[in-house]
Amino acid sequence: MSQLPDPYGPAVPSPYAPAGGYLPPQSAFVQPGGDLYDDPLVAPPNGGVGGWFKRIGSLFQHSWKSTLTILAITQLLPGMVIGVGAIFVGVYVGLEIVNLVPEAGTGTGTGTGEFDFATVLPLIAAVVVVAILLYILQLAGYAAATHSVTRQAAGTPATIGESLGYGFRRSLGLFAWYIPVGLMILVGALACLLPGIYLTAATALVGPIFLFERINPIGRSFKMLHNSGGRVLGRLALIVLITIGLGFAVSIIEAIIEAVVNAVSDQSFGPTVNGVALVTMGAIVSVVLSAVIQLPVTMFQFAGILLTYTEQRGYEGATTPHLNAELH
Repeated sequence: MSQLPDPYGPAVPSPYAPAGGYLPPQSAFVQPGGDLYDDPLVAPPNGGVGGWFKRIGSLFQHSWKSTLTILAITQLLPGMVIGVGAIFVGVYVGLEIVNLVPEAGTGTGTGTGEFDFATVLPLIAAVVVVAILLYILQLAGYAAATHSVTRQAAGTPATIGESLGYGFRRSLGLFAWYIPVGLMILVGALACLLPGIYLTAATALVGPIFLFERINPIGRSFKMLHNSGGRVLGRLALIVLITIGLGFAVSIIEAIIEAVVNAVSDQSFGPTVNGVALVTMGAIVSVVLSAVIQLPVTMFQFAGILLTYTEQRGYEGATTPHLNAELH
């Protein structure tokens, strides 16, 4: 009867090991850029762009329904409201400027050119207030999507309602931090284009940092950018390039719709109230369709920023369970 080796005894060289008697560590058998572990949110250190893209694909595969629902409620609908509201404000102001009021039974305007700014000032103020509220709603959706994706990746899925509740609790905090971020980017852009671009990249991770860590998000975002050795900047550049490509496709569709509507209105009605109404309806259709088409782009931007942040946390030893515990 053969004697079993003592598990508590000294290490015994393997007969199948190369010269030296011992097998190399498990990491030696992993292809360059491969995963040392299968973490759904955190790419392995030095995993490269492949690990980052793999987790974006995995996020879309496993969490697309909840993410799509949350972003449709908080991003798509507010985007439509803002776009359509801006159209109506523009049309109203334009009609006031040219005084295009139809005379009885003619359908044409007087064209006196009189304009009273006081008549539209309350409307503009109301639009600004509504825009701020809708922006806060969008921030709530961003936080809710982060909550939903993280919970599902950690094996503790949350309902849409639970994630939206979390998002609304964090929305005002996000809004408060994005005020100085926006001012910094604005000042940088006014000073020169390059400082504006730098500040945009340096503050790109403020959102996830606030949600997971909630300690000095702006300073922490700067630190992550500077300590990443170009990883964060590279990921952000990829996000921008892909977004530009997708946005170009969206703009082509918008241009086709607007060209068709404008051609029909000019030929059928000309510069009349009816023509203005048709152009306005065409613009509304274009805004709605553009918002729908833009939704997958928004989902990609969300996933790209989130996984850029989680990749950097991986270099600090964080895993999905750690991130899930921080998100409360």
